[in-house]
Amino acid sequence: MKLKACAVVCLSVFLLASQLSAFDGQRKGFVLGAGLGVGYLAAHEYPLDRAWSPAAIFKIGYAPSSTLEISYTFVASGVYAIYDDADYFFGVNAIALTKYFKPEGPGFFIMGGIGPAFKSEMGYPRSDTGFGFVGGVGYELGKHWSL
Repeated sequence: MKLKACAVVCLSVFLLASQLSAFDGQRKGFVLGAGLGVGYLAAHEYPLDRAWSPAAIFKIGYAPSSTLEISYTFVASGVYAIYDDADYFFGVNAIALTKYFKPEGPGFFIMGGIGPAFKSEMGYPRSDTGFGFVGGVGYELGKHWSL
């Protein structure tokens, strides 16, 4: 249930940000974004070492040019583990770079980041911490919208 609530909040922030008049449609300048999708988790523990799962992303930062963004990016993902009947929540707080291959959309981009990460079992106060990486490939459909 908490994952669904997080997804609704992230989608609401994304839709609100895409409608604000302060955003002029240019890539250069202030960056604010959110999105939902599917993530691929890779961890070094059995049996959660590989899993597809729902994912949410939030980013805020600055784009010094129309082809490069620098941002604080938070990526969250959750997975249900059948082996122990538990829900796990994963997160990475990353400093990320996004590289667009064209100065204006539509077009492809890549994103990568690095930073502290955590894993928490739902319903338990303890969480494991470590170091994490995020990465992605996307396609910008138009101003404010990408896959």
